[in-house]
Amino acid sequence: MQVRLLFILRTSERTYRFPLLFITAATSAVGTGLYAAFRPQPQTGIMVAFAAYNGALTGASFFACREYVVSPTLVRFAPWKQYARRRHELGMDAASENALPPRSLRDLRTNKLLDSGTSGALVAGILRAVRSGGQGVIPGMLVAGTACTILQYGYNEMSIARLKYLSKQREDISLPTVEQTGPSKPWSERLLALVGVRVLSDEEYLEKMKKKRDAYLLQIADLERKREERTLDEGNKS
Repeated sequence: MQVRLLFILRTSERTYRFPLLFITAATSAVGTGLYAAFRPQPQTGIMVAFAAYNGALTGASFFACREYVVSPTLVRFAPWKQYARRRHELGMDAASENALPPRSLRDLRTNKLLDSGTSGALVAGILRAVRSGGQGVIPGMLVAGTACTILQYGYNEMSIARLKYLSKQREDISLPTVEQTGPSKPWSERLLALVGVRVLSDEEYLEKMKKKRDAYLLQIADLERKREERTLDEGNKS
């Protein structure tokens, strides 16, 4: 199960990495548009477009920094268990898989927290230095690093919840269906049984109808016989 969770988690990260750039841009544009709606500003369209551009640029810078600078550096040099496992998965470490401790939910929750926090701090520091000339670089790095760490943790939690849901669905599908000892009675039959009325089965109802049919046939035969006798009596009298 842990291997399957890891595979789906890594696949989902690759799948959603680039759409997240569009989500970042759209979020920036929507936020700016809402701000302009409550506090009208001149050239609102330009502001929204510029916010979307900044959001996309920031997202692209963050993912590029994390995937091509920070993560490779941490994977190569960091001594912690998460990065030792990633080195082994990339073929950089000849350690046996049995030598590595089993992956736990805590490992999934802390997945790439350091990568995202460091990348957010670096990107925020660089952008702050370019735009403000070095003023407020350290506070910007701390705020951005903390925010990116929290967002990565939230993403990990949502991934774990999704994986648990998928795993539960697979377990439900794989469970054998238990055969019932008898057909379940509808609520109407159970209600009638409470008041002493028994519902006949199909076989019992068919047998009852056959008996009624035989009784009706006897009555018909008796009526025909009486009609013939009455006809004969009328003929004799005439």
